[in-house]
Formats: sequence, structure tokens, C-alpha cells
Amino acid sequence: MLNPAYLFGGFPRVLIPQELISEVHFLRHLGVSAAELKKIWWFRSRMYHSFDIAKSGGGTRKISAPNYRLKMLQRKIADLLGRIYKPRKSVHGFVAGRSVKTNAECHVDRSFIVNLDLQEFFPSISDSRVRGLLLALGIDGRVAEIATRICCNEGSLPQGAPSSPIISNMICFKLDKELQKFSKDAKMIYTRYADDITLSCYQPPSSIFETSIPETGRFSSSALAKGLLEIFSSNGFTINDDKCHYADRNSRRIVTGIKVNEFLNVDRRYYRDLRAIFFRIEKDGVAAAQKHLFDKYEKGCKLENHLHGKIEWLGFIKGKSDPIFRKLASKFNHLFGVGGFSLAPTSEEIRDRAIWVIEDLEGVKSQGTVFFLKDVGLVTAAHCIGKDEPFRIFHPSKTSNGFDVGVIKACSRRDVAILSHSVPPNEFYELLVSTETLAVGDDVYSMGFPSFGPGDKLNVRRGTISSQTVKSLVPLVEVTQKHAQGMSGGPVTLSNGSVCGVIHKGGPKEPRDFAVNISALLQLLAE
Repeated sequence: MLNPAYLFGGFPRVLIPQELISEVHFLRHLGVSAAELKKIWWFRSRMYHSFDIAKSGGGTRKISAPNYRLKMLQRKIADLLGRIYKPRKSVHGFVAGRSVKTNAECHVDRSFIVNLDLQEFFPSISDSRVRGLLLALGIDGRVAEIATRICCNEGSLPQGAPSSPIISNMICFKLDKELQKFSKDAKMIYTRYADDITLSCYQPPSSIFETSIPETGRFSSSALAKGLLEIFSSNGFTINDDKCHYADRNSRRIVTGIKVNEFLNVDRRYYRDLRAIFFRIEKDGVAAAQKHLFDKYEKGCKLENHLHGKIEWLGFIKGKSDPIFRKLASKFNHLFGVGGFSLAPTSEEIRDRAIWVIEDLEGVKSQGTVFFLKDVGLVTAAHCIGKDEPFRIFHPSKTSNGFDVGVIKACSRRDVAILSHSVPPNEFYELLVSTETLAVGDDVYSMGFPSFGPGDKLNVRRGTISSQTVKSLVPLVEVTQKHAQGMSGGPVTLSNGSVCGVIHKGGPKEPRDFAVNISALLQLLAE
């Protein structure tokens, strides 16, 4: 019978893996003999290769990389601990399916952000703390001693060992719990990515500072509330004064290197650096740009790899449909060819850049949806554009970058319109017109931006065709999904992504939800 243990004194109840109940089981699982264990016990420091890497904010970070054999053992231990540890929602570092991007998404459009950093994160986690953690879990004492010896070096967790991430998260379990409670009481959101801690809120965060809120920018950790400082000190951590930063609604808000003012974005300096590299290549050639890169970083970083990594990061944050990513990736492919980026868009990427928001610039400030349709143009519902008011369209990823639109053709009876625009071709994709015969029961998707606000993404609602009818000589498609204000003018597509209708009416106050059959739009185009 396995010994049950509560996960750090909390829930849910977990069982200790059988491989951790005794030294015999543990060493058999690791495939370690008594002789090898003795060697690791006394000479583990010789099994590491240490080197320094530059930090983005200046200075260096020591990396201790274990040799192949020790790394394999550490991975096995990490896998065993992964069967015990259940990460909290606030933890985004070293957790499958989470990243700096998911960490930053938690704070998008928050008006006030406080960034903190834990000083010497891995070195501050001593081997005695690791051993105490394992014992507290109910792991056999001898197993805890051996695991600590294998996973630690020079008295602490080494940064570079595959077991260090999960052990550090387990050590921080109590810290995360207390900071979650503190942030909840302060009406703030708390997340942690390794040693990067972020607190954000909509109102000025006066409750987390001892006296007045500091000026935007760096501040001393001594300005923080005593209760908050005690949480860190009681958990064995110290705040890095050089990394304390406060940002308000009027300043640039950055979370784990990602700008979160209205939506996820990279800092403009990131774009400038990339453009500067390409400019140097075009002006002086690849060899000169490579030399400049070597002089800047003082190491043999290959220019092609450096550029590829930076552009890949841009695509990860902004999406592969982002026009700036596509432009830079295209330049990279032109310069380096093989091993470049695939720019063939997915159906989701096409959809993302084909459907935009339309709003009037005067009057009641109504808002709807428009989309680009191949061989037709820019399409929306006629009731979205009214009569005389000027209108503009913009993509949700950049609400400040609007384009004026005009009317080429519109029909209020059909409730469809085709618009003129000046959007550059690299800014959008186009959906395709459906050529299939519609039938009741077909799966369809209504897409648009209901009550759009900064940070909102495309809303996709799935349903089926419930009926087809004709009113005032206009063919209509009734759907089972509910349409909402702001979705008018958006596309209704089939499962293959082709457009079969334009959203016409519906919503919670309407008994039925309709789209205008795409054939009505094609009739208008032919007139």
C-alpha cells in the first residue's frame, strides 16, 4: 500500500509513486548501481560544465550544464515529481502548455502593472530546502537524500539541470498560495514565470505599497507594503531592487518581455533592431552584418540563426498572419533560402486577417464587421454603413491603424454592400466564396466582433442551417447560433471556410437569426 500525502498540505490528495518509496525501488528505476551512486555522491561537481550567458538587461547568468548521464538521471527524477506536483493557475514557467505568452495574456489591457524579480532564484534554493521539500511530501528519507544529491550542486539548485525547474516550482508552492491570497485581497491579478512576478489591476495599486504609489519606472523594494515583503522573506526569497518596475495606464506596460497595453505586442525597439540588421545586410552585405553581430555580442553567433530566432519569436507573439512578421520572414527567405519560414497561411490565419471591424466616425458610433472576399472585395451588411456618415475599418490587432472606406455598391433591400478601401495587400487575406449547395443541417460558423473592445479577438459561433427562406426576393439562411450586435456584416462560413452568407440580423431579442445568402451579394456584384 502506497503512502498517501497531501500536496504541500493542500488538495487534492496524491499518492507517492512507487519508485520513491524505498532506495531499492528508486535506484532500480534510475538504473544506478551502488558504485555509480558513490561516484555521483562525492564527485558530482565534476559532472557539470559551467559557463556564463549575457542577460537581456545587462550582466551575466551562470549556467551549470550536467553531463549526459547526470542529465538523464535528473530527467527521470523530474518525471517522477511531475506525477506529484499540480501547478497553480498563476504559475506559467516550466509548465506544459504555458509560456511567457500565456503569462502576459493574463495582464492584457490592465491599467496598472507592478513587475518584481526574485534575486538569484535558483542559487537561493539550497539543497537543504530541496531535501526538506521531499521529506515533507512523505518521500522516503534515504530517497530524498539521494535525489537531492543528484539534483543539486555546490549547495543549491543548478540553473541548467532539467530537474531544477519543477523543483523550484514545488518550492514556490507556498509562495504562490500566499501571493495569490494577497493579490486577491488587493483586487489584483498575480502570475509568476520562474523568478518574474507580475501584479496587475484596473485601479491604482495603493494597497501593495507602504506609503504612496511611486513614479512610473524603477522603484526600491522598500516601497512595497510590509505584508508583501514578509511573504517573500518568510519563503526564503529576496526581491531584486534592480528589477522592481511600476507602470500605469499612460506608460509602456511590459510583462515577461511582451507589451500588454491593449493586446500582445513586442516593443518597438525589437522591430527597430530587426530592421537595422536587414538594412545593414542590404547596404554592406551578410559578412559585414555578421561581423557587427559578433562585435556586439562577443561570441560566434551565426547571423542566420540570430535572425531566424528573433523573427520566430515575433511570429509566436504576434501570430504568423501578422503583416510585419510576414514581411520580415519573406526578407529572410529571400536572403537565406533553405531553412526559412513557411508563409503558406493556415485557415485560422486567413480567417484572422480577413475579418475586420468597421465603425462610423461620427454620430452614434455604431460598430459592425467587414471581411475581404476573393474576386468581390470588402464586404459588409448595408445597414452597417448607413447613408452619409464617414466610416473606417481596422484590424483588432492594431485599433489605432484605421483606413477610411467608401461605398462601391450597396443594396438596403438585400442588406449587403461592397466597399472601397486603401488597405495594403500585405495587411489582409481573403476568404473564398462558397460554391456548394446549402442544405438544412449543414454545419455553419458565424464570425464577427460583438460589442468590440480593445483586446477582443474574433468571435466564432458554431451552429447549423435550420431553414432557408426568401423575403422581399432576398434569399436568407436561418441558423441555430445566436448573432449579437456588432457581428452584422460578418461572414457565415461552411466547415471548409468558404463564405455562404453575410450576417443580417438576430440576437437575444430576436426569435430567429439570419444571414443573407451569398448569392444575393453576387447578384449585386453583377449589376
